Amino acid sequence: MTDRFRLTIPRAVYEAMLAHAGADLPAECCGLLAGTIDGGIGRVTQHFPLVNALASPTEYESEARSMFAAHKAMRAAGTEVLAVYHSHPTSDPVPSRRDLERNYSDQVVNLIIGLRRSEPEVRGWWLTADGAREAVWEIEAGEW
Repeated sequence: MTDRFRLTIPRAVYEAMLAHAGADLPAECCGLLAGTIDGGIGRVTQHFPLVNALASPTEYESEARSMFAAHKAMRAAGTEVLAVYHSHPTSDPVPSRRDLERNYSDQVVNLIIGLRRSEPEVRGWWLTADGAREAVWEIEAGEW
């Protein structure tokens, strides 16, 4: 299967995702990255930290109000969801059984921030009906 796009994330957004994951401990964090796709590159231009309505260390559910606000902002900007992210406070950044069961779309990259070690580790995944396949993504240097 061919990837829909290659995800590029500005360094400032990447660092904001890590900060969000740390701030929401001991619960999982969750959020959206939005932008546009051109020439096979999905370029992130918007970051939406969402509220985990479950406030759980083992699962997340995006709170409706923050999700609605994010989608409203995306419509206004003409962007689309490129990635969904969440953290695993006590495990590695690989999809859990729950992550695979709750596969919302194989059209977006699923970024998982693993916080088990002293340094956060982030990996991206395409989730499909057949399981998970690692996604190609990169951090862009420079300003956002």
